[in-house]
Amino acid sequence: PILCAGCPHRGVMYSLARLKAIIAGDIGCYTLSVLPPLSAHDCQVCMGASITMGHGLEKALELASEDSEGEISSHRVVSVLGDSTFFHSGVTGLMEMAYNKGRYTVVILDNRTTAMTGFQDHPGTGSTLQGEPTSTVDIEMLARAIGIESVRVVDPYDLEECRAVLSEEMERDAPSVVVSRRACILRDRTAVKTCYETVEEECNDCGLCLGVACPALVKRDGKVVVLEESCTGCGVCAQVCRRDAIRVKKADV
Repeated sequence: PILCAGCPHRGVMYSLARLKAIIAGDIGCYTLSVLPPLSAHDCQVCMGASITMGHGLEKALELASEDSEGEISSHRVVSVLGDSTFFHSGVTGLMEMAYNKGRYTVVILDNRTTAMTGFQDHPGTGSTLQGEPTSTVDIEMLARAIGIESVRVVDPYDLEECRAVLSEEMERDAPSVVVSRRACILRDRTAVKTCYETVEEECNDCGLCLGVACPALVKRDGKVVVLEESCTGCGVCAQVCRRDAIRVKKADV
């Protein structure tokens, strides 16, 4: 089991893992990031429990740091859940987090659908289950109404932005919400404008790109190859490569 090629959750989970976050996960496609090489989740119980687990972890680590001079910072705790899970059973947890003065970060992975169970609509999509237009709940406005003052939106395909924003919010001495917004790649293929390829003479087989756990990247004869039939053009692997060995594929002449 692995995140799909071009999955918008990959960039955020990769960034959180590199920031050594203690991740309280939830039920959704993103739970697949628990497996190596991402190895991003630390715990997962049931739908909506990510925020309440994170709240408990943050409070416990805060107490522990007072007794042991803070070897593990409570600021490392991050809760992660999807948009449909948030609307289903995460709103109350966020409310409790704000009300009880939590000081950690909640990341809402907004891929504009309920991807794991069949692309059902939810209160954030603007469409009913019957496909009729309806009201749309604004996640950012809802979080602010609950009492979260710091609410930021990132593009999960931009690793530099993800890492910078997540790092800043994890250090904030107040509750915060980061919304990662990109449509599920299986629902919205309009993002597929190109694909990438490896430049063999530049690749030194360091394996950094394989750390993003993309099924479009495979090793052949000791070198990483991008499978053109699987690549969605998200560009996450190219951002990880330090030798500029993964580039946009040139059109065949």
